[in-house]
Amino acid sequence: MFIIEVPGTPIGGEDARENAWVDRIVEENDLSDVTLRFRIGMGRKVDLDNLVRPAMRALSKVGYYHQGFPELRSLSATKEFDESSGLIIESGSLPSPSLSLLEIEYDSLPPSDKAQDWLAAWSNTVECSWNRKPLIQPVWIAITARTSRSPVGLLKPIIDGLEPLLGRDPIGSSRFYPNDDLVHWLRINRADSGPILQMAAGIIE
Repeated sequence: MFIIEVPGTPIGGEDARENAWVDRIVEENDLSDVTLRFRIGMGRKVDLDNLVRPAMRALSKVGYYHQGFPELRSLSATKEFDESSGLIIESGSLPSPSLSLLEIEYDSLPPSDKAQDWLAAWSNTVECSWNRKPLIQPVWIAITARTSRSPVGLLKPIIDGLEPLLGRDPIGSSRFYPNDDLVHWLRINRADSGPILQMAAGIIE
């Protein structure tokens, strides 16, 4: 169930605040900046980006976005454990939850296919920039990409290169298989200027 809540109840044709109230509903219904808050069952291991993709596909089917999400400026997503699983969709973007421990600027984005060479170079950059043991606490990741491509499609390859930061998933069977279950907070912004790819990361306190 999708809920929009706005203050006030003007009467049509009788209240000078009517136009402002209507505009507020339109504003609240604008998902160019969208936040997805996932609740997952206790102890369930699931990657946040894998939750994001079907949710965004559903919003596309409803009509909020066209193919490639050209209307999308920013996408934030969180996951928390709860006895009942579910999703809350909100308009707006989330600020980073704490100071960053890692900040990287990179000069390219993952190609649409055959991304193994890009992943190797990206992962090496992450390793050189981090140069510490992988984290074991819940992590936040903030990405900014200067691109007209789908931000949703960029999430997986960028996160797949974060094994030096997140460690390797014990069940990993492929070359790039980070323990991205640790990512509990995620945001990707689309930018018109600046570096092609920026990423910041930190621990959720």
